[in-house]
Amino acid sequence: MYRTGLAFTVLAIALSAQPAQPAPAGFSLEDRWTNYLERTYSWKRIGMVGAESAFDQTFQLNKCGRPPYCFPHHFGGSLARRTARTTIEFGAGALLKEDLRRTPSGLSGFRERLMWALTHSALAKGGSGEWRPAYSRYAGTLGGSAVSAAWKGEPITAGRLGRSLGWAFTAYLQDSVMAELEPVLRGIGRQVWRSRFGPRTRTRESRDLLPRF
Repeated sequence: MYRTGLAFTVLAIALSAQPAQPAPAGFSLEDRWTNYLERTYSWKRIGMVGAESAFDQTFQLNKCGRPPYCFPHHFGGSLARRTARTTIEFGAGALLKEDLRRTPSGLSGFRERLMWALTHSALAKGGSGEWRPAYSRYAGTLGGSAVSAAWKGEPITAGRLGRSLGWAFTAYLQDSVMAELEPVLRGIGRQVWRSRFGPRTRTRESRDLLPRF
């Protein structure tokens, strides 16, 4: 799986050469700092890490040698990995003048938007508005992986870092698609819910959100 994601992302980078576009306005160092604090320390983000840790623990109870301490240890490791990743992204992004924020493309058509999300999942905008590989995101992923290995007392090897980067590429794809198509997917979800549990009618809003191929 991670090899597939890595190969697809490398191909996406090669196919996604775009002309320079105006750099997003207002992304100053102060804005970066605010964005970093929200991504790293907001109660919503920390709550998501806790929920993911609890979910993971339900499938790893047989691997836990000290049950009372398994969740706190897992949760602490996840927080350390995430904090290291976002901190490296913040520092490297400011140094390289990269904008890692995922914003809708503004394109019309489901296929066009989906392809845009897939081909831009591992890219970032540079200081001149050009699309290029998101080097600061890669650095953050590798740094977070190293911190996670150290937290668990495991060796930091090239194979471990490679697997972490490969799995991260699949997460990049998911994040990019969700950022681009979340309104569409919500509309589909509402329509499916109504068709199964509610009146069999469609509002104009829900019809407009359905994908057109």
